[in-house]
Amino acid sequence: MYTTPSDNEILLHAAASAFRTATALHAEAVPASMRVDQQDGSMRFDLGAGGSCTLPVMVRRVVDRFAAVTPIVELQHRLGQKVLLVTSYVSPDMAERLRSHDIPFIDTAGNVSLRLPSALLYVVGRRAPAGGVPQRRARTASPKQLAVLFALIANPGLLNAPYRSIANAAGVALSTVNLALDDLLKRSLVGAGDDGKRRFIDWARVVDEWATLYPLRLRPKLASKRFSATRPDWWQGIDLQRYDAVLGSEAAAEKLAHNLRAERITLYAGSATPRELILDARLKADPGGEVEIVQRFWPAGLALATEVAPTVGHPVLVYADLLETGESRNVEAARQIREQYLAYPP
Repeated sequence: MYTTPSDNEILLHAAASAFRTATALHAEAVPASMRVDQQDGSMRFDLGAGGSCTLPVMVRRVVDRFAAVTPIVELQHRLGQKVLLVTSYVSPDMAERLRSHDIPFIDTAGNVSLRLPSALLYVVGRRAPAGGVPQRRARTASPKQLAVLFALIANPGLLNAPYRSIANAAGVALSTVNLALDDLLKRSLVGAGDDGKRRFIDWARVVDEWATLYPLRLRPKLASKRFSATRPDWWQGIDLQRYDAVLGSEAAAEKLAHNLRAERITLYAGSATPRELILDARLKADPGGEVEIVQRFWPAGLALATEVAPTVGHPVLVYADLLETGESRNVEAARQIREQYLAYPP
């Protein structure tokens, strides 16, 4: 029986075809019948005198920032072998970043980076194909839908709550909840168990998707303001609960991972200019300051199923913040936070 190919299958075959055209070598995509350990299948290469090899594959439709490929770094670390990134297009700048982190890739334009003991292929600068690769399904990617997904990640018990309760927890309209959950169900990220209750089916992909899309779609919509502080450790002794604020990014990682010393301080609060907090902490407005206060996107009082300090943002938010910096020390802290707090649904 014929079944409609998934987005990933379409992209895998398109990238394999582009590889064959660009290199005159052979590549064959083998999509996964079931996604296991974040792997979307494998790619078989016949490199002529360079021999043949098969690499596990992770598909990322868009790679315009390093956060999108951090799961590959984590998977390579866990498997102890290289994992091939397959995507629609890799820019020359991103190609260099991927190469420096030893991440092999191919795209649908014919760009490739493949370093093996018996072969070295590096092709960059080919232009993205006109029209891109066909896409079958939409994504839970609007700012408001990402707010819904955040509320569900923070408290998966909401998956079985009335839609009105989910809307209140996420601070969005009821129609937004309908759209977000319909999308999650259609893409099998959420499903019903034997007991009939909804649960996350592919938790790892949910975390990956939110962490990748947050800095692209939601974070730019949030009001923020920068400040400088009189003392670098000012945030250590202040009662953030009093100001209804939580730590994000490096400062939160210092609390969660204990192996990172924060150089920049990010706070999420009800306003980007919380007057009482600014006065008490003696913060001074400074466009280049090391302190950033961001207006939070979730309602006050959102219950968190994950056990973290009340002054620390949810681990998935901290994880996304850290990955967005692209700094190796922050990426390593993000990996540890994911292993400790985000490996499984709470």
